[in-house]
Amino acid sequence: MPTSTVTIDGLIREHAPAVAYIAEEPAPATCLAEFTRQLAYAADRCDKAGIAGAGDLATAGPLLLEGAVETGAAAKSALLRRAAVLLRIVPEMADEYRDMVG
Repeated sequence: MPTSTVTIDGLIREHAPAVAYIAEEPAPATCLAEFTRQLAYAADRCDKAGIAGAGDLATAGPLLLEGAVETGAAAKSALLRRAAVLLRIVPEMADEYRDMVG
């Protein structure tokens, strides 16, 4: 059974709008450095608001950064897949944040 390839750019495209909303940034990130910065802000905001999953956001950023520099294909894939799993909750977190702050 084929599996899709997880890429950093794909994860940014998929999650940047919601992460930017939670981080209260004016625009979604378009590069890894900005995305990981916004993830850190979003994690902090979620933690302060009592939204479950803040730690997952905080963990996903370093995994993405490590995946970006990893040269081994298997190790890179494992890091990015782990980050993707952690980021799956972003849409629900954004909905919860929206409900809390309006």
